[in-house]
Amino acid sequence: MYNNPKGTRPVAGATTRVDVVIDAGAQELLPEEIHTIYAPSGLWIAEESPQTVTVSAYPEHVETYLAAMRRCGISIHDVRVTQEDRRDYSELARRYFRPIKVEDIVIRSPWNREKAGINYITIEPGMAFGTGRHESTRLMMKLMRAMDISGKRVLEIGCGSALLSLYARMNGARRVYAVDNDLDAVLSARKNILLNGASGIELVCADAMDISGKYDIVLANLDIRTFTLSSGHVMGLVRRGGSLVISGIIGREKKQALKLFAPWEPAAEAKKNAWLGFVFHKALS
Repeated sequence: MYNNPKGTRPVAGATTRVDVVIDAGAQELLPEEIHTIYAPSGLWIAEESPQTVTVSAYPEHVETYLAAMRRCGISIHDVRVTQEDRRDYSELARRYFRPIKVEDIVIRSPWNREKAGINYITIEPGMAFGTGRHESTRLMMKLMRAMDISGKRVLEIGCGSALLSLYARMNGARRVYAVDNDLDAVLSARKNILLNGASGIELVCADAMDISGKYDIVLANLDIRTFTLSSGHVMGLVRRGGSLVISGIIGREKKQALKLFAPWEPAAEAKKNAWLGFVFHKALS
């Protein structure tokens, strides 16, 4: 149902809010493009119930955003389009962001209170992606938790908010190199590193194909298109005896992804809903 009441045409000094009601948990299946291209101001979980979640956004182009949402293959129960006075997006993030537990840590915003006995990573939420809510991020953290990262030299390709880099340091990585080709992402990552008082993380703004060196562990939460272009180069960044952790792959892309990283075979695999993650080990010889 598309509810577009009278009086919702854009007017001066106003902005368009789109509320999409979906199945509870389906927000974790939304691909990165929804957050970064179609709703760059961010997504907020405005209402939650045991059955449904209302995802709110302020897209520049409403129909394009809704078409992208429908292409995701999730069940949409209702759509509401309304006009509002222009809002402070950072204040919306402050209002709607809730701490989330992923593996052995809780991801919080700077304004969420801490409780004793809990390990936190603090993230300044600008959008839902990069705060641990996406399935591919959860899979990466699950696979990382099962690995021995202590004392290792780690590279994260496409670091975004730097959540995985911070998690690697929390798990004992000796040095982490966080790389993203988006300057805004690098600036966001720097803020999050400062918020956590983390050391030993070096930030670089660069394309994946421009990265050099050898690393004990390479983290790459990307997508099949990027892997198609860069898998050989990414494999070459892993030292002998090292490991590559990837996600951002959906079920129907599994065969293609494994072919891209052949002759390596996955030493570990994780799945959550439609998303997959893998660990590959590079032989010593």
